[in-house]
Amino acid sequence: MMRIWFFSLLCIAVLEASPISSPLLEVQEHGGTIDASQAKEGMSGFVVRHFDTTHSSIIANARVKHVNPTTHQATLSFSPYDGLKQNTLPSGKWTPTVSDEVVLAYDYHRGLLIAPSDDTYTKVTKTLPNVEWVHPDLYATYLSYEGHPTPLVKDFHNFCTANSIGLLTIQSSDTLFTLDCKNFALLEIAPSQTDSHLSMTPFFTRVAAIRAGWWGEGSSKLQSYEPYYLEQIALNNPKNRELYALIKAKFGEQSALLRHFEVKEH
Repeated sequence: MMRIWFFSLLCIAVLEASPISSPLLEVQEHGGTIDASQAKEGMSGFVVRHFDTTHSSIIANARVKHVNPTTHQATLSFSPYDGLKQNTLPSGKWTPTVSDEVVLAYDYHRGLLIAPSDDTYTKVTKTLPNVEWVHPDLYATYLSYEGHPTPLVKDFHNFCTANSIGLLTIQSSDTLFTLDCKNFALLEIAPSQTDSHLSMTPFFTRVAAIRAGWWGEGSSKLQSYEPYYLEQIALNNPKNRELYALIKAKFGEQSALLRHFEVKEH
């Protein structure tokens, strides 16, 4: 329990982060720069165009690519906004420009916890009461609709986008990984120890069974909890040195997970 409490101290900046708002200082092709000392690489958000004092619109998604520790400026990448899909209405063709407002970590107060057992889920959520935890039963129901007993990264993106969930926390045997739920970027790694030796697949849920599709990616039943999620985290964070070092220390230099990284040894 002490280690879970330690986790809450480590991740307080991310799990209880207030939205970060800052005007665009400059814009390049498909990206831009803002002043944001509290931004973290991988954070997601959006760009807002204020047409006048009473009218505004979200015109693009934004993601933090890099934060300069000296200037405290964050470099962003832009992509089409997909938070509100309405095919029957026209959409604007605006592109971000200088002085547009960037909002990051807007929904980081809402989280989805993937845990291997009910006692693990309960301990972590009780330790972080200020997070509005969306119950995994809802996610399991979504996966059943999609026919994916093995959750895919795009399933996390689609579910979290539709339900305004900013953070995804995945509990492994001795580590808690906090990711941006919409882009699977790793934001925090913290030690955590639980008493449970049981692992439900694909995660703890009270949904009796997740319906499987006839074919395709995600339609097979997940066989092993921890190896699958560790591989997905590694695949989507190939330049994360902290993750690379953790996997190397935990599984050794011959671990197959290390092949997913683009990290050079010093």
